[in-house]
Amino acid sequence: MLDEILISLAATFGPLIALLIIGSIFGTLAQKRHLADLEQREARLGAFLLTNCSRIDGQRGELVTGSTVVAYDFFRRIAVLLRKLIGGRFHMHEGFMMRARREAVLRMAESAQALGATSVHNVRLVSSNLGDSSRGTGGCEVVAYGTAIWD
Repeated sequence: MLDEILISLAATFGPLIALLIIGSIFGTLAQKRHLADLEQREARLGAFLLTNCSRIDGQRGELVTGSTVVAYDFFRRIAVLLRKLIGGRFHMHEGFMMRARREAVLRMAESAQALGATSVHNVRLVSSNLGDSSRGTGGCEVVAYGTAIWD
């Protein structure tokens, strides 16, 4: 009797658990690749200055922006839904948002550097939800903007 129940549970929930594990593995690998890419691009920027000063006297300035849109990972979204049941921090979303912010700032800095600017001042970040995050079908947009400065 117990064997039949275990076999029935395995047949019912096995595929779902297998998909969650596979999704988690591939999501983690994609996140690690993205983090490695962020590290390389940040290193290429070197000593490029980013500040939140609102005014720099006597220097030419121009608005520069960088934005990124990141979709919610369905499999990690399920893990977050489970976390809501027991409470605690959403570590997966913290890492997700950190990567989105870094990507937006890098795109802004690379844009300014491509224009020949030597620094970006008065850096600001704005984020918003896209789609239906309660169903895990949405995403997040992060925009970084600031004033590019030429010395």
